[in-house]
Amino acid sequence: MHSPSSRRKYLVEVREYPDHLYTVDFYAKIKSVYRYRLRTNQHAAGKLGGTVLAIIAQTIQTDPQACFGFIAAAMLDETTDVSTRRFQLYTKMLELKTNPTRYKVLALSENSSIFVIPLALARQPGQLQLLIDRYDRIFREIF
Repeated sequence: MHSPSSRRKYLVEVREYPDHLYTVDFYAKIKSVYRYRLRTNQHAAGKLGGTVLAIIAQTIQTDPQACFGFIAAAMLDETTDVSTRRFQLYTKMLELKTNPTRYKVLALSENSSIFVIPLALARQPGQLQLLIDRYDRIFREIF
């Protein structure tokens, strides 16, 4: 995806893990160790968010048991990873666009992580905690 006004490219990476777990990373194509934290000021959040949601929907069509995990990175001017501005925006966007009769959006503000989980799995507290623990290990490997 790229912004028509600046020709800046944005990358969306979906990684699949065992047992229907997926992570979705998206960022501007910039050579920087802070690529997840940078603001591009391109006002592409709506289009980028729509692209990410379309990828999630496509993944769900091929894997109805798919679970998604995100980390909403703090911006450079934020001093903590707790309830970042991106976390608040992404949570709201996912809650508005995810079918609540099929999926639950679980947002953990203490580390700005967000999960989209099939409702049947979300209703099993023991399984839900195992899922969160597995994502915690995945996130530590990636970030």
